[in-house]
Amino acid sequence: MDYQNFLLTVLLTLACGLVALLLKNGKAELLRYVAHLVQEAETVIRGSGLGPEKKKWVIDQLEAAGVHGTAWLSRQIDLAVKSLNTHGAWLAGRTHRQLTGEEQDHE
Repeated sequence: MDYQNFLLTVLLTLACGLVALLLKNGKAELLRYVAHLVQEAETVIRGSGLGPEKKKWVIDQLEAAGVHGTAWLSRQIDLAVKSLNTHGAWLAGRTHRQLTGEEQDHE
């Protein structure tokens, strides 16, 4: 009987560890997708001062992919925008698009 309890404990521990690993990987993938969508929103909706419209577009894209908007997700979008602004990634993305011919600079 002790052997069965030990085996059951080990199996449950492994199952919990596997579930935690899958959730962690899923969360990391979701955050990468959010960052991608935030950058994409900058291309789809051009102009400054349009943050709320861009955020709505990101949330709409996530919901279309089956991800429901939550307060946590809203904060993650805000953090992605802040990170991209802090690191100047908007400019890097635009430069990449110009170099690859995806965007024509009309200035």
